[in-house]
Amino acid sequence: MSEIEWSQERFCHTGDSPEMLRKKIPKNLRVKLFLTDPPYNIGHNYGEVDDRRSKKEYMKLITKVLRESYKIADDSANFFMIHYPKDIAEMWPILTEKTGWKFHQWITWTYPSNIGMSKKSWTTASRAIIWLQKSENGEPIFHPKRIVRPYQNPWDKRVGELIKSGKKGCSLYDWWEINLVKNVNLEKSGYSNQIPEILLKRIIRSTTDVGDLVVDPFSGTYSTMKAALSIGRLGWGCDLNPDTEKYWPDKNYVNTNYIEKEFDFDIPLSFDHVRAGISEKQYREIMINGIGVLERKGSDSASKKLKEELLRMEWIGEHDFV
Repeated sequence: MSEIEWSQERFCHTGDSPEMLRKKIPKNLRVKLFLTDPPYNIGHNYGEVDDRRSKKEYMKLITKVLRESYKIADDSANFFMIHYPKDIAEMWPILTEKTGWKFHQWITWTYPSNIGMSKKSWTTASRAIIWLQKSENGEPIFHPKRIVRPYQNPWDKRVGELIKSGKKGCSLYDWWEINLVKNVNLEKSGYSNQIPEILLKRIIRSTTDVGDLVVDPFSGTYSTMKAALSIGRLGWGCDLNPDTEKYWPDKNYVNTNYIEKEFDFDIPLSFDHVRAGISEKQYREIMINGIGVLERKGSDSASKKLKEELLRMEWIGEHDFV
């Protein structure tokens, strides 16, 4: 952890984002990572703050934040913005030409969704994560081996040797499937448009080191700051809405003992019958037999849910267990 001691007074602020960036970043610190999802300007409930600015005013706000961020960023720094693809397309010149930042990569975040369905188009169930860089003093930090995905062919001899040596997986794709924060999730705050902690930590761990400063100029629930503090970074944030002060983290979030590691899985692994060397037919038989196993163990609820799922998949018929 940085030798700088974190406190609400120095690192949590309420006010206009460009002004807060200009005046409130601790003078002896340089920002290694900006990670934010700005207000989407589509009418979300942000209390006193208007989420329906004119397009001109909205683009002006985004431009100011990007410019101020570039000025205070370390000479080698990363900036990640999460937004809907259509809006990213509209602000493309701002992101890539007018603020100093240079485009590095477009990442697609996908998630299951039951909202936003339309009779005129397919359901929107993704957002863009735009990765920008400042490289005046060399390439910014990037650690592609910290968060990995499992190898698809672990039975391959070469891959098997890699796994034995501790290299459990390979680099992530540029599309990430991560669930939204649902009402039943423990991390849910009750504030609109909360970004999942897994996604935030994935970016922070991959593009900073322990002790680095992570900044979110549109903090909302201060999820970015909380994620950063919990994995040994310094977190700074601000928001125009005074109602968000109730989400400010306290020192209980600060983790001074965090140690980074490589080849980590940040999402629980699901069973893969192909990786396990089981045929489709064998897998179906195992799952169907599982209904009876659960019934004999007295797990009637689990047995019923398994049966319903197998019916949905059309692996069994309505009368197979009558």
